[in-house]
Amino acid sequence: MSYSKQETPTPPHTKRVGYVYDVRMKYHQDLEDPQDPHPEDPRRIYWIYNILKVAGCLDIMKNVLVTPVTDDKILRVHERQYLETLKDTEIMERATLLETQKKYDSVFLCKESQYCARMSAGGLLALCKDVVRGKLDSGLAIIRPPGHHACSAVPMGFCLLNNIAITVRDLQARKMVNKVMIVDWDVHHGNGIQEVFYSDNTVLYASLHRYDEGEFYPSSTDGGMDMVGEGEGKGYNINIPWATAGVSDGDYIYAFKKLLLPVARQFCPDLIIVASGFDAAVCDPIGECDVTPECYACMTSMLKSVSNGKLVLSLEGGYNLDAIANSALACVKPLLNIKWKAGHIPQPAIYLAYATLSEEEVNGVPQSKYKYSSSWDTSNIWNPAVEVPNCYSAQPSELGKDTVDRVLDIHKEYWTSLNM
Repeated sequence: MSYSKQETPTPPHTKRVGYVYDVRMKYHQDLEDPQDPHPEDPRRIYWIYNILKVAGCLDIMKNVLVTPVTDDKILRVHERQYLETLKDTEIMERATLLETQKKYDSVFLCKESQYCARMSAGGLLALCKDVVRGKLDSGLAIIRPPGHHACSAVPMGFCLLNNIAITVRDLQARKMVNKVMIVDWDVHHGNGIQEVFYSDNTVLYASLHRYDEGEFYPSSTDGGMDMVGEGEGKGYNINIPWATAGVSDGDYIYAFKKLLLPVARQFCPDLIIVASGFDAAVCDPIGECDVTPECYACMTSMLKSVSNGKLVLSLEGGYNLDAIANSALACVKPLLNIKWKAGHIPQPAIYLAYATLSEEEVNGVPQSKYKYSSSWDTSNIWNPAVEVPNCYSAQPSELGKDTVDRVLDIHKEYWTSLNM
């Protein structure tokens, strides 16, 4: 698919929005079976970058330079022994790399993994610095490998370095921020982020994730609603553990309206970082939930109303290439204050057919042969007079509502805004 610059209209926008993307982060690859792509596919970041480029968004966003994060920043979060092991992977032969990765839970390694992990964390940090300094208002970090499962001593769940934790600790060490809110809408619980900040009252961590009574990955009770923090951090860890698959827009919107937004406004953070996994999206083969691009746009818009709009989305999971691309585009548009013309938010039934095509077919088949997601069509989508079609009125399921209400009851003890 190609569009000339003459064919791509310049959308109206009022905000300065940045993005981080570096093709070198694709070098982190699974060596075990090159013919069978790992779910954490190197193409994930390109797929998102490309849809933003085709839609004309990158033309009006600032590309923030990526530099690898240094040891001193990593060691604020991770143990030295683990860092040294990660550094050793650069000189390991293939057999040793495969043997080393077996020591960990759901991790793959290659000689470039350590460098890519440093680039991923460094990219997010650079973007957040620009937002905190006021050079930008908000941004999207299109980075990999992801980070929210990475613990202080071990990698896990496709994650090597905890990108968000490293970023927050560095910003705090430089006294650039005091309070940070982390909203984790990846379908998996961010156990690594929780571990780092569990006793910290300067970081509010809120995770919405599939739990399945502790059976869904990372398969532990750490994601339970009773895990509220400890010591000074008690009340600053909010887990919203969905009971089963199939969670949809109404459940997420209800959680935001009733719980997350009131607490966020009371906490009044200097910056919000979203652990933005898109594996709760419709068609994701792992998450098996039903969150639409429209819902991701709505959640992004709601978070913009807090912390003076200082908001950074950092890519975590998401394993259907087309679903993550459309979801990311949906998030970027409200950051840019771009409003859709009615009917132009991509519907899952449309992009499902598109997502089943091979990469060769996608690149080689004329547009007319398939009904592509309308978000790929850059004609007539910019219309500032028409508000974004939204799902603010979507109703939660009985099970979803019950989950949120139970979490709310637990946290009323810590947040006066929940008692109003």
